[in-house]
Amino acid sequence: MEIPVPAAFHVVGLFTTGLGAIFFFTDRHGRGSRALALCFAVLGVRLLLAPIEIATPSVAITAVARGLEALSILAGMQWAKHIADTVRRGLRRAARGLILAAQILVLVYAGLALGYLALDPADATTGSAGFFRVRAIEWAVFAPVLGTGILLSAIAILLLVFGRSDPAEAIRLRGLLVAAPFLFAALLVQPASVPLFITLGLLIFLFGAVRYLMVLGRRGQLMSQFLAPDVARLVRLKGVDQVLQRERRVLSAVFCDLRGFTAFTQARETPVVVDLLEQYYGVVGTAAAELGATVKDHAGDGVLLLLGAPVAQKDHAERAVRLATLLRHRLPPLLALHGLGLGIGVATGEATVGAIQAAGRLEYVAVGPVINLASRLCQRAVDGELLIDRSTQAALSAEDATRFAQRPDESLKGIEDAVEIYALRA
Repeated sequence: MEIPVPAAFHVVGLFTTGLGAIFFFTDRHGRGSRALALCFAVLGVRLLLAPIEIATPSVAITAVARGLEALSILAGMQWAKHIADTVRRGLRRAARGLILAAQILVLVYAGLALGYLALDPADATTGSAGFFRVRAIEWAVFAPVLGTGILLSAIAILLLVFGRSDPAEAIRLRGLLVAAPFLFAALLVQPASVPLFITLGLLIFLFGAVRYLMVLGRRGQLMSQFLAPDVARLVRLKGVDQVLQRERRVLSAVFCDLRGFTAFTQARETPVVVDLLEQYYGVVGTAAAELGATVKDHAGDGVLLLLGAPVAQKDHAERAVRLATLLRHRLPPLLALHGLGLGIGVATGEATVGAIQAAGRLEYVAVGPVINLASRLCQRAVDGELLIDRSTQAALSAEDATRFAQRPDESLKGIEDAVEIYALRA
């Protein structure tokens, strides 16, 4: 059964408009996604307007239709321009220059189309017979201008695809590159064929969009391996914004590093050192996962772990001490094989946690005196020692607190007042 032309326009128009809404609400903060959403939303509105244009052609309706066509094309090119920002500088300038020239030609096309409407409204609002609806003057003047703009943008997209742009975005770019001829043809053919060409173009682009989402999903699975299970669960349940929000929070920091590591690295080949670090990080990571800690930093032989952030934990001090004790039992058998020792420091206090923009990427940070204090306690600890501060000791249960012996207050580097130190009893 043949679908009436108005119904076909309505179905394809609603689908295209909905696609634009999906792109917008999926990533409303991304400039590229907003441009892509505008492209499809405007195209959808243009398709919904087509049955009215066919039934009652008029200068006003045709002018709106041409304006929507130009806006949709401009938005699609703007999306590609945002992707150009992800490639190296020289290639970025070339791609952005080509896209800008293409956008100017699209504006020229829109101006010519509106001028044609003003000069000869009868011809401009009716198409010619045959497969293509454009008249001779449109083939001679309008099509070359718009075609040149499309060609320049296609060259720019090719540069981006092969210019080390984001591999995920490159998938969508290739989809757009293949879909573009069908979408461009929809501007030239008779109305009865427009829904078919638009549908073919959208299906091709959607194939690339689905593959793009699959790549992002695999990236998310890979990155979740770098998070504590509690953090990964929080991201899945409440979203990444909840995890990255900056706030002041009371937490516990555990810092551990190796004794004799510098001499070890000087006496061993690099592969041996890397192999040891991999085993060391593996033991620390496993213990951190068991206690719900987040591995914040690896710095050579030093590791910083957080309890109480990003996931809030009422018993973060107790968890921190249990984690430090666990490391003190599990690491020495591995380290003794290489003549290495271990020192651990634990501190509790306020810190600002959240995400900051660093070198073009987001990084989760914890900033505050508590982080520095944990590091200084770790440095002060001799091989096999676990040192904690007064705030950590006060947060422990009475039974756990008795396991630590108070030492004379000490002045630690970078800390103004003398620090009350407690050491785990042998």
